Amino acid sequence: MTVAVVVGCVIVAIIGVGVLIGGAPFVPTRRKWIHDAMKLAQVGVGDVVVDLGSGDGAVLLAALRCGARRAVGYEINPLLVFLSSLRLRRFRKKVVIKTGDFFRAELPADTTVIYLFQVEKVLKKIPDFIEKQRPNLSAKKLRVVCFGAEIPGRKFVRERGGMSLYEF
Repeated sequence: MTVAVVVGCVIVAIIGVGVLIGGAPFVPTRRKWIHDAMKLAQVGVGDVVVDLGSGDGAVLLAALRCGARRAVGYEINPLLVFLSSLRLRRFRKKVVIKTGDFFRAELPADTTVIYLFQVEKVLKKIPDFIEKQRPNLSAKKLRVVCFGAEIPGRKFVRERGGMSLYEF
């Protein structure tokens, strides 16, 4: 096998495995857009940022660089969990990446910001998911940044470059 074939197979596996097990396809987000998302949510010291579909860990890294106290990722694709864990290994004490369907998970009680880059069928379920989590969350206002699409049935607070900020 040539290197190109191996690389191609790896790329297809990374993108496709999540879809096969019920998630969205992996689409990397540009750094500038992630930076804009952190600004929109006003991520800073004391925040705990949760990325629902954390992919390669870029949003988790950006959150830490903005001063977040902790970053938590949920990713259904085990290959992406492995890659992002490697990428973020120097932040072991501040980052947790969990493998699996985030709809079956309990968010950390100290969550203050949620980042989403999801497909519409997932976004439709987000309000109910957050309301179910609400009793366990300590933040009075939960900031939710949604990239590329809007959460159906919800009004955003602010918008910036294709991203919408919601408060729950």
